[in-house]
Amino acid sequence: MRTQRIRRVILLAVLFTAGGTTLLAQLQTGRVVGTVFDEQHAGIPGATITVINLATNIARSVATDAEGHYVVTPLDPGTYRVSGALSGFQTTVRDRVELAVGQSARVELVLAISALSAEVHVTAQAPLLNSDSASLSHVITNEQIVDLPLNGRSFHELARLTPGAALLAPTGNVQTVRPEAVNGNVIGGVSGQQTRFLLDGVDITEEHQGGTWIQTSVDALKEFSVQQNAYSAEFHGAGGTFNAVTKSGSNVFHGSVFEFLRNDVFDARNFFAPSKETLERNQFGGTLGGRLFIPGMYDGRSRTFFFASYEGQRRRQGNVNVAVVPTAAERAGDFRGLAPIYDPGTTVANPSGSGTVRTQFPGNIIPQDRISPQAQFFNRYIPLPNSPGGTFVSTPITAFDSNQITLRFDQEISSHHRLFVRFSRHHSAEETPSAFLTLGSTGLEGPAWNLAGALTSILGPSMVHEVRFSRMYGEYRSTAYFQGEGVDLVRQAGITGLEGIQDRSIASLPAFSFSGYQGFSGNAGDGRPKWQDRGEYELTDNLTWVTGRHIVKIGGRMYRRRILFTDARSHNGVFNFTGVMTQNPAAPSGTGDGFADWMLGYPANSTRSNPATWWGGYGTYWHGFLQDDLKVSNALTLNLGLRYEYTPWLTGYRNQAAGFDPTRDKPIIVSSDTDRIDLAAQPLADVGYSLFRDLIQTSSQAGVPRTITANDTRQIAPRLGFAWRPFGDRTVVRGGYGVFYEAEGTSGRLNFNFIPFSLAESVTATVNAVPTRTLADFYLGVPFGASVGTVNWSPLPFEARMGYDQRWNIGIQQEVFNRTALDVNYVGTRGSNQQQAEPINLPPAGPGSVQARRPYPRFGNVTVYTQALSSEYHALQAKLQKRVSNSLWYLVSYTLSKSMRTLPAPEIGGNYTYERGPSPFDIPHLLAFSFGYALAGGWQVQSIVNYRSGLPFTPTIGRDVANIGVGGQRPNRIGSGELEHPTVESWFDTNAFVVPSQFTFGNSGSGILRGDHQWNVDASLFKRLTVNSGSTLEFRAEAFNLLNSVYFNAPNTQIDTAAGGRVTSTSNQARQIQLGLKYVF
Repeated sequence: MRTQRIRRVILLAVLFTAGGTTLLAQLQTGRVVGTVFDEQHAGIPGATITVINLATNIARSVATDAEGHYVVTPLDPGTYRVSGALSGFQTTVRDRVELAVGQSARVELVLAISALSAEVHVTAQAPLLNSDSASLSHVITNEQIVDLPLNGRSFHELARLTPGAALLAPTGNVQTVRPEAVNGNVIGGVSGQQTRFLLDGVDITEEHQGGTWIQTSVDALKEFSVQQNAYSAEFHGAGGTFNAVTKSGSNVFHGSVFEFLRNDVFDARNFFAPSKETLERNQFGGTLGGRLFIPGMYDGRSRTFFFASYEGQRRRQGNVNVAVVPTAAERAGDFRGLAPIYDPGTTVANPSGSGTVRTQFPGNIIPQDRISPQAQFFNRYIPLPNSPGGTFVSTPITAFDSNQITLRFDQEISSHHRLFVRFSRHHSAEETPSAFLTLGSTGLEGPAWNLAGALTSILGPSMVHEVRFSRMYGEYRSTAYFQGEGVDLVRQAGITGLEGIQDRSIASLPAFSFSGYQGFSGNAGDGRPKWQDRGEYELTDNLTWVTGRHIVKIGGRMYRRRILFTDARSHNGVFNFTGVMTQNPAAPSGTGDGFADWMLGYPANSTRSNPATWWGGYGTYWHGFLQDDLKVSNALTLNLGLRYEYTPWLTGYRNQAAGFDPTRDKPIIVSSDTDRIDLAAQPLADVGYSLFRDLIQTSSQAGVPRTITANDTRQIAPRLGFAWRPFGDRTVVRGGYGVFYEAEGTSGRLNFNFIPFSLAESVTATVNAVPTRTLADFYLGVPFGASVGTVNWSPLPFEARMGYDQRWNIGIQQEVFNRTALDVNYVGTRGSNQQQAEPINLPPAGPGSVQARRPYPRFGNVTVYTQALSSEYHALQAKLQKRVSNSLWYLVSYTLSKSMRTLPAPEIGGNYTYERGPSPFDIPHLLAFSFGYALAGGWQVQSIVNYRSGLPFTPTIGRDVANIGVGGQRPNRIGSGELEHPTVESWFDTNAFVVPSQFTFGNSGSGILRGDHQWNVDASLFKRLTVNSGSTLEFRAEAFNLLNSVYFNAPNTQIDTAAGGRVTSTSNQARQIQLGLKYVF
């Protein structure tokens, strides 16, 4: 601890002495750079450069240096007039210079000798080439944001226009009200959970599983950039970056009012739905901006500005659910026509060999007196098939409401000081029905807000200081299915073993899964009582110094983070039925049925745990950087940077964290800076402590930090880049290399499964014996907390490096003809020390009790979240961009790539063996084409066309053939598995895979098969009518999936079930039409 404090003090001292700043600011602003020449192309020193914002009339002036170079920074994105003047020369003015977010716009000026005071005006064009930076990025302008067909009006979806970026389904907890709903953008081969979201220079990323709380209305955004490789040392984070800027007011009042409508009358039917789903969707709102004006009191012209935005959404939408459910015959025990099922009550030793054998049920029918009363009780909540193939198709209606506001103020305090403050609030609520309507619905809510601001001070002609702050807060709350105190389905069904852990304030509904069929998550899934509380503080500060050929930045960042949870989890029990109880143990392939196990009341395994009050973690990050953009010559710029990040692992709230070191006499090490453990942190912590008292010591006693994992102090991140114009202004060669550190994956590390605070007891039934554990009494009368041999938990490692990516690119930009540029790059990424969940207590494959064969038999499943995975990404990325001319613009992006990773694979044998295969987001081919064209009569058409290859998936088996206590194992591969003409009933050849022999592992690799590819065409047609000077009325018609193409999600991967290979959902929505009306003034 003392060493860590010393390092922190040294870091702060360095930052304070080197420029008087301590904290980092983001490059959310831009800058204008250039050289002033005379007519003989010699640099002119001492010329006055004036840059005027045309919206606010605010001016900045600097003088050129001894070689004629100049830099004006920081500048907000917008439209500027740039002029150069010197006595004895004509003044040259470059009109309408467009400056984008994070852009360094080069404006070269030529001054002609003249004895007269005259001005030469030149109309500027936005630069096509990036001649001063190696970073890969693409700017989405305000016109594109509001004009392109944007499904859901979510700006992050426009990332798919850029090379290397794919918009995939979000991962983690993906309810619409959560920030994770927008974490599906995979950029440059890095998981969408690592993508950063910056708004007005502050980080609004949700650190838990990615995404962002603050989803600003597109009408409130001035523009944003998608940054793939940001080689400036001032940027943090390993993934791509959305760098957005909100609009500000101007001297002229402006605003808008809009309404967008969708209705199922206009829409197509989902492929799997019997009829069109219900859809009633309204998005509405408005904006207003201008100078602050109070009649008779204050006129803020050219000084005080405001901008306000509101957007609301009301949506009632049917969602297609296709579930494989048991037939009426199967509910009566009749499994004729399905895989052979064997009577577990007849299990005996194999008289002609090793292992055991069973007798098949006569006629494949379970006798009525063998059917479980508990199964019969809950069967009423499972609907019967209502469509071919034994599926139940439903379109339950989800109700979603959201409101978001943005309020921004800008103040020109003086010619040397400028202030802005922004407040954003987003609140959404959703009522989500279960796939089985009999289970009711769960309520979800996600309020969040962000307060941000910045003060920019010009300290001299060559020095600028910026300080930024941000405070963000977000919550997530959910309620349970079957709301109502006293609705105790567990007791009514006659299930025992859950006494004392159920939350009596909510209804009780266990979770059941049946291999090959749709189960229901009950109160163990996201339909459970849960509350998440997340708060973040950020303070950044930097100093920019222009000296000679150098643009030097130094600064740092302080980031304070807290994340807290409450959770009910498995307090009503989780029961899994895999088919292992009705299989033939002597020849399991093609035998057994998960629902037959259910009908007999024989779970393969079960988990029970106590509800949790608040747990989580908190920590403070300290980052510092030094960046030098060196103009070696007029043709060559070097970007040289060094970043250091001190990102400690989070400290457990009320010291709720623990590690496991089996080499110690007391291997369970619980976080504490004393010799005492806070047993009041959780209601049943004293029970857990009493069970494991002989194995527990505190971190203070063990001599390890309170974070359990030693903090990584080696987070040094060099950044190098160059931009070279070897043949003039029409060609730029660019390249770069950088190290980028990932965010801590708190969805794994900040779990609740720490002894003694959580008791998650898991029991696996003995497979090849006459069952003794039933659904009615699976725990054999042993009360919760009395067992010491089956507790599941997830200790933290004692040593781990923070995950990081090495990223590089080399490429060329070429202006192929007027207003059109081609950009081709080789892009590579290598990820190291990435988070993984590594099981360390799995037994070897074999017969007998799973528990008795575990390395640490006092525990059940033990999962350590280590940092040992690696990944690679290699891509050829190309972009052809044409700016507007002759009423047409277009952008074509293409990516040819390969993304690989290593992963722990206990399902193929061995706890510590690693497998290399395609990453989940390996997409060999990506294509995006977007364009806009002005038609006659004031009409415009705009469109986005996307193509991507299919995603990889892995064949599995639903049962625990190896007898190691976990499912999801691999089959043996005896053929390719690919079909020339896949269908929704048979997407891959399940006959190319077989269940391995009992107590062995399969040989199928990871990601060996591919799902469906996807084409999509979105289009908009709109017309703007001039109402009067300065105001327009716009009518819009937009079509999403214009051609109503159908593409499918991955199929059921379990080859040992009747549903194996079957597809039950689409990866895209059916065509929807949206009508809109917008008044702009």
